[in-house]
Amino acid sequence: MKKTIIIVITLLLCIAVIVMYSHFRAASFEPHYIGYLTVENSNVVKQLNTILQKTNSATIRGDKTLAQCLEKQVKAVKQLALIAITSNEYSVLIAAKKDKVINQTLFDAIIADISQKKILPASTFPQVTRYYNNSKFYFFIYDISCYTIITAYTYSLPDNLILKLFLENLLIVVAFIILGTAAIIIFQQKVTIKPEPEITKETKKEKKALAANPFVTLCQQHGLSSVTIVQKNKKGIWKKVYSYPKNKMAVKLDEEILNELLSGTYILLNNNTVLMFYNSITQLIFRLERSNPFKGKTIKEIELYITKNAEDCSNYLTKHT
Repeated sequence: MKKTIIIVITLLLCIAVIVMYSHFRAASFEPHYIGYLTVENSNVVKQLNTILQKTNSATIRGDKTLAQCLEKQVKAVKQLALIAITSNEYSVLIAAKKDKVINQTLFDAIIADISQKKILPASTFPQVTRYYNNSKFYFFIYDISCYTIITAYTYSLPDNLILKLFLENLLIVVAFIILGTAAIIIFQQKVTIKPEPEITKETKKEKKALAANPFVTLCQQHGLSSVTIVQKNKKGIWKKVYSYPKNKMAVKLDEEILNELLSGTYILLNNNTVLMFYNSITQLIFRLERSNPFKGKTIKEIELYITKNAEDCSNYLTKHT
C-alpha cells in the first residue's frame, strides 16, 4: 500500500514540475524564437520586395500575381499567419491570411488596427507583440520605397526548440524515476530489517532449554510427532543414534535411499507426512514425522533451524549417545 502511495506522490510531483518547468522554459525560449522569426521574415520580405518592384502601384489591389505570391508565402512558412502590403500611410492595399489560424472576423480586426495605425514599428525591438482572442501574434513592419510590408506570426516554437524542451523534460522524468525507486528501496529495507529482540530472562531460559535438547524444541516449533537421527560411526556405518520420543522409530536405509539422501535429495513418504534428508553441516540424516504434510516453506525453516543450531545438536548427541 505504501509503495503505491510513493509511486502516486512521485508521479504527481513529476507532472507538476514538468508543467511549471515547461511554462517558464518556453518563456525563456522567446528571444531565440524571435531571432528565428526575424531570419524567416527577412527571406519573406526579400521575395516580396522583388515582386513589388515589378508591380504597378496603380493596379496593386487587383494584381493576381502578387496575391498568389502572398498566399504562397503564407502557406510555405509554418508560423506565418498574415501578410499585408500597405501604403506609407498604412492603408492596406492587399493582404493574405492563413485560414486555419485567422478567421474572417479576426482578419477584419487586424486590418482595421493596421489602417488605424494601432500597430506601429517598435523603437527597440524588431517585432511588435499583440494579443487577439488570447492568442499571441508577433508583427514585423518593414518600409520599402512606396510600400510597407507587415507580417504576423503566431507563437509556435520551431521543431529544434520543441525537441530541446522535450529532452529536458525527459531528464526530469528520469530523475523522478530514480528518486521514486530510491524511496521505494529505502522503504522496503526499513520494512525488511526488524530490530533484534531484546534479551530478557525468558529469552535466556529459552536458550538454555534449546541447548538442553534442541530436537525437542524442533518438534515443538514445527509440530513434529517424532524425530529420528542417523549418524555415520567410525566404521563408516550409518546407524540410528537418537530418537524422540525415545526409541519410537527405527530407520532402515538401503544403499539406493542412502545415496539419494547424501546427494541432497529430500525423500517424502506416507502422503508427505514423513520427511527424510541429509544435513551437510551436522553430517546427520534426519527422519521427521508429523500429522500434516510437509511443504517447501516448512522444510526450509527446519533446515535453517538445524543449521543455526548445529553446534547445540552436535553437543547434545555427544553427551547423550
